[in-house]
Amino acid sequence: MTGPEEAERWRGILARLQRGPAPQGEEFELCREVIAAAPGTAEGREAARRLLEGAMADAATSIADAQEVMRLLKAASRGAVDLADLIARR
Repeated sequence: MTGPEEAERWRGILARLQRGPAPQGEEFELCREVIAAAPGTAEGREAARRLLEGAMADAATSIADAQEVMRLLKAASRGAVDLADLIARR
């Protein structure tokens, strides 16, 4: 499980990605809409994952954010954090 400081940092990263502009593209705008409409659901979780994966491929993502995004994706893959919880508690 993750600590409260780490979870708060990850919430911040997800919030920045939701505001944009990175990652850019129609798919990511749709992900932002899904997260806003259904944050605590399986759909919101999948949209958050796609947004995070898109941030890794977008050149506008800072190196520092990319490192945190990778940590978050790894933690989510291990089951140490639930993306739906992170976006639902903002």
